[in-house]
Amino acid sequence: MDEKSLLRTFLRELGEEENDVSYIDGLALKVDGFAESYAKMPFHTYADMGWRAVAAALSDMKVKLAHTKAVLSSITAPEPHKALEVFRGILEAATHFGVRYLGGDLNQGVEVVVDIMAVGTTAVKIGRRPRAGHVLITPPLFGYTGLAFAAFEHDGESPIVAKGIRWLKRPSLDWPPPPPPECISASMDSSDGLADVLLTMAKGVDIVVERLPAPQEVISEALRLGFEPEEVVFNAGEEYLPVFAVDPRCVPEGYVAFARVVEGSGSVIYKGKPLKYRGWSYFR
Repeated sequence: MDEKSLLRTFLRELGEEENDVSYIDGLALKVDGFAESYAKMPFHTYADMGWRAVAAALSDMKVKLAHTKAVLSSITAPEPHKALEVFRGILEAATHFGVRYLGGDLNQGVEVVVDIMAVGTTAVKIGRRPRAGHVLITPPLFGYTGLAFAAFEHDGESPIVAKGIRWLKRPSLDWPPPPPPECISASMDSSDGLADVLLTMAKGVDIVVERLPAPQEVISEALRLGFEPEEVVFNAGEEYLPVFAVDPRCVPEGYVAFARVVEGSGSVIYKGKPLKYRGWSYFR
């Protein structure tokens, strides 16, 4: 059983819907985090881990148009100096994103593990199921992190890979202003890869991908380094970019419509065939 199936099992037993955030009494809540053994790349510091955990939680809140008020943390570390470095990264991120850091929990363990709870308010509730006739939009910036995951050893010779590494170290969530809520039928962020977003959204509908939402420099660099552009665009993760399903008349500046939502039964189609990429998942 992979991560997504296990999460669905948890939610069914709790009687809760599958979504990026949880809603209760006008509040939006999100918990996100990771362990050093699976999430720390050679170029990451422990402070980067703290920053990334904050960005991961806030990205889910932001894509649901929620306003985050504060974050809390749970830090596990084998030595005090590593816990302190994670704390500094969380504090730097909270300051950067303009949210309060209220402290949290501290534990000792065999490796660094960081979890972030984000608490905010929202006037709307947005799910994951897009409406047939809508289009999927995103800033066309996919592929940088995919290249960084695949070719980080090339940092010194590839400015495109180096840009992806900077994104993986300190995600900025610097998105263009989103569409108005009345235009949106569904939204997700791309923490586990664009393929995962598409497959998750394709419930009771089909999604037809018409273009890669990636800059030409990413596509060219992928080919130069010997990678399939589709692999680094669809199958990476940690881009923390928004994907909105919107009325075709509601595509704001800075976004591109890259896929259509049509009547169907849960397929994602790219170049006339089912999408072969799956995105990131634990326990796979």
